[in-house]
Amino acid sequence: MNAKPQIVAVVLSLLLNPPLGADRQHKQRQSVAVPMQTDTQHLMISVSCQINGKGPRYWCVIDSGATHTIISERILKAEGPLVDVITANGVVHMHQKTISLNLAGQIELKANVFVQSGEMPGDAEVLLGEDVLRQFHAVVFNYEKQQVEFRR
Repeated sequence: MNAKPQIVAVVLSLLLNPPLGADRQHKQRQSVAVPMQTDTQHLMISVSCQINGKGPRYWCVIDSGATHTIISERILKAEGPLVDVITANGVVHMHQKTISLNLAGQIELKANVFVQSGEMPGDAEVLLGEDVLRQFHAVVFNYEKQQVEFRR
């Protein structure tokens, strides 16, 4: 007996009738587009953010090349466990903290961040690294609309 027609029928059935819950998962995905700011001097893209739900808003630089989110001690007190973090400038000692991060007043999430003393790249105060970006299904930059879309 030839199994090829049966395999084709099963594949077609799966394509035409997705498993239960697959459509529901797709519909539950959220997409939030937030305004972005472009720093032409340093060529960095930022979104508005707030730390721990209080205080002023800052511009969080999206740094997809950074593995971790780093916040300047000008914003967050350097306390908590001291950790060696490998950066482009070598090993740096930083304090690790868990914070609440609000992006553009629309997206709330938890993040384990590192607090850095001294100067940060391009006078940035917050660098959003892959640890935060990975909490989304996709992060899309729309340069025409000057927006960053965070998809969950």
